[in-house]
Amino acid sequence: MFIFKMIIKSHGLRRPLNYLINSGEDPLKGYQMATKKEIFETVSKEVGAVCTKFNVPANVKAELESIIEANLAPKAGGATVNVDEVTKKDANGKVTQILCSVSGKWLPATKEFFYEDKVGKGIADTGLKRLSRQAESIRKQYIKTLTATEKAIMADVLDGKMTPEQGKAKLEKAKATKPDYSSVTATPAKEAE
Repeated sequence: MFIFKMIIKSHGLRRPLNYLINSGEDPLKGYQMATKKEIFETVSKEVGAVCTKFNVPANVKAELESIIEANLAPKAGGATVNVDEVTKKDANGKVTQILCSVSGKWLPATKEFFYEDKVGKGIADTGLKRLSRQAESIRKQYIKTLTATEKAIMADVLDGKMTPEQGKAKLEKAKATKPDYSSVTATPAKEAE
């Protein structure tokens, strides 16, 4: 904390940030949002300069650098997967099937089965996410059912129809269940009906 106070003083910030927030002033007014990389580089440089200025021992400086690295260093975005393990391709190299990340089932690589990736290129440049429409529908229905069950158990406990211990046991049993993805199939929805 001492080092961060020194950085604030060395940059002429007279009022603490919490004062600016509590006073209703916009503490970021007139500032452009920095990237994680810029923040990391600036903090690393400034902490290094303060450590040098105040003759901080090398072991303490190294510890501070490792803490900054662990907490501020930019990390690779998103989860990475081996595309060859989650896609099947035809002889021409075109992706024909994608492994659904939720159900674990192989489904045709079409918009009918998978959601579009609106922000990226999707898995293997197909423009599709690995989340299948069927699995997401099952997951949403499961959450809806679980929420209704939780509310019903709470209502029963409050109405005295069961003891809190019985309610807790029923709640734990309900939360122990998982969505059943066995109905996810490679059959289009129109044919399945």
